[in-house]
Amino acid sequence: MLGDVLTSTIIADQLKITYPDAHLDYLIIAHADALVKYHPAIDGLIKVSTSDFEKISFIISLSRKLKHKKYDLLIDAYGKNNSALLSFLSGATRRIGYKKWFSSLAYTDAVKNNPDPSIYKTGLALGSRMLLTSPLTKDVKWHLKPKIYLTDLEKVEGKKWLYEQGIDLEQPLTMVSVLGSSKNKTLPYSYMAKVLDKLVTTTGSQLLFNYIPSQKEEAHAIFSACSTLTQQHIFINAFAPSIRDFLKILSHCTSIIGNEGGAINMGKALDIPTFTVFSPWINKSSWNVSEDGQKNISVHLQDYQPELYGDLLPKQMKAQAIELYKQFAPELMFGDLDQFFKENY
Repeated sequence: MLGDVLTSTIIADQLKITYPDAHLDYLIIAHADALVKYHPAIDGLIKVSTSDFEKISFIISLSRKLKHKKYDLLIDAYGKNNSALLSFLSGATRRIGYKKWFSSLAYTDAVKNNPDPSIYKTGLALGSRMLLTSPLTKDVKWHLKPKIYLTDLEKVEGKKWLYEQGIDLEQPLTMVSVLGSSKNKTLPYSYMAKVLDKLVTTTGSQLLFNYIPSQKEEAHAIFSACSTLTQQHIFINAFAPSIRDFLKILSHCTSIIGNEGGAINMGKALDIPTFTVFSPWINKSSWNVSEDGQKNISVHLQDYQPELYGDLLPKQMKAQAIELYKQFAPELMFGDLDQFFKENY
């Protein structure tokens, strides 16, 4: 969800280029507001909770508020039933969304979600967003990428916090996305421990773990699976209290590595080098934004053992994700890790 919120900011960037005097409001999940703070293309936020947005009664209530504002344009980047219903009820003069079974009712303009692979050799999710602006201009800036904006004061606050945790900023510091958003998006703990052992023995980096409070037990399990040497490099109790605080800290890291998800996308939006481990059932080409084999590298089981997939797409293997993870031995990615360390440490 956080990655989606961040990725869709490029729509706002394009709209401000096309309509520089427009007022742009962004409807987002409330806890994601930290990602778009100080964004120059976003003028206002409409914050909702995930649970509320799933209720038809809430959609109807929210649509009345949108209708009262008399929007000229609404772009539905979410593309689900409830967001389509909201679009239909909003009263916006022009409504743009993806071509689906409900699009003729919900939108005035429906676009096919088929980004040009000659433009988007990586990160098709970006192309999907930019296509939503194509009915508005012939001058689509196809190479726009999400950015997170921090103030100089926030960067100083992040550095101060790190010093207080006993971290030496003269030495490498790596943020680790140790856990995915679900079990079928998380590299097995023992495998992640071997990746971190490799990182420490090769670079001597200090490590910070990124996880949410409810994942504390799982994060400590990964810590326990690491070698004694690696454990000495992990600041396991250095935990950012909020998403915005996490961003302040991440901006000072040498890189972020680990499971694909929101934290990795935040690193890219802060222009931090990233090493991403994709779940076996996630389509890598959609989310491997900015991959260049140097500053940003991502790995997928299908890269190393394509025979496991046959003619099936990764998303068709979701039910087998846990079993496929067992085949994703960390040694498979060591060559790519060495390349990443060489380029960024």
